Amino acid sequence: MPDIKISIIVPVYNSEKYLPETAQSILKQSFSDFELILVDDGSKDGSGKICDQLAAKDTRIKVIHKTNGGICSARNAGLKEAAGEYIAFCDNDDIYLPGLLEDNYALAKKYDADVSICNLYDVIDGNECIRNKENGIREYSRLDILKEVLLDKNIQSYAWNKLYEKELFDEIKYPIGKKYEDIGTTFYVFEKCNKIVVTSEPEYYYLKRSDLVNNVTESTVLDYTEIIIQRYLYTKENIKELKKYNNYYLAKTLITAHNDIELLGSISEKMQEKYKELYNLVYNIMKNDR
Repeated sequence: MPDIKISIIVPVYNSEKYLPETAQSILKQSFSDFELILVDDGSKDGSGKICDQLAAKDTRIKVIHKTNGGICSARNAGLKEAAGEYIAFCDNDDIYLPGLLEDNYALAKKYDADVSICNLYDVIDGNECIRNKENGIREYSRLDILKEVLLDKNIQSYAWNKLYEKELFDEIKYPIGKKYEDIGTTFYVFEKCNKIVVTSEPEYYYLKRSDLVNNVTESTVLDYTEIIIQRYLYTKENIKELKKYNNYYLAKTLITAHNDIELLGSISEKMQEKYKELYNLVYNIMKNDR
C-alpha cells in the first residue's frame, strides 16, 4: 500500500455490536491516505469474522488475529505493524467524525507539531456534550503540554483523539495488563515532543455505554495508583520544573484512591501497602512544602 500517511490502530475485543459502525466512521473519512489496522485480541464473539469481512471489501484494512492479551498488547501489536508516517487510535466502540484525520493531519503539518489533538464529544447513552468549549487553536511547548496533562482539565491522556508522529513510539510501548494504560503512556510520549497543537473543534465521539461501563475493582484502583506513583517519581526526578503540578496530581490521586477504597469496603494487603505508599508521599509533600 503506497503513500500511507496515517496508520489507525483499533484494538478489537468482543465488539461485534459496535465494530461495524466504528470501522465505517474511519473508512468514510475525508482523508483517504491511511491504513486501518484491526487487532482482533482473541475475541470470543463474531468480532474477528467482522474484521475479515471488512478487510475483504477494502484494501486499506489490515487484520491481526492474536491471543487475548488486553488493550495494551493489542495496541502494541498494531504499532509493530504500522507503516504510516503518523499513528492514530480509535476504540472499537467509538466514532470518528468525517474530518478528524484530515484536520488533525493538516494541523500537524501547518504548525510543524509532533502531535495534534482534537476536541471530543462525551456521549452517554445517546446524550452528547462537548468536553472542552474553549475556542480556537493553541500551540504548546513540551513543558506546557505536560503541565496540562497533570492538571487533567483541558488536555487528557486518552490515546484516541490524537495524531502522533510514528517515531514517538520507537521506545515507548503500552504497559501490558494494566488499566489506565493511557496515563502510563501519553505523558512519556508528550515528553519527547517539541511542539503540540490542539484544536477545540470536537471530532471524536467517546461513547460511554451503560453495557460497557467498567466498575471499580481493587485491580483497577491498584493499577491506577501504581501508574500514578511511577509517573510522580519519574517526574520528580527528571522534570523538576513540574514540581507543583506533579504534587497536585499525586494529591488528587490520593483522594480518588481513598474514595474508591471506601466503595470497595475491604482491600488486600497489597492494596493496603500501595495506598500507604501513596499516603506517605503526599504527607511528605505537605510536610516539606510548607
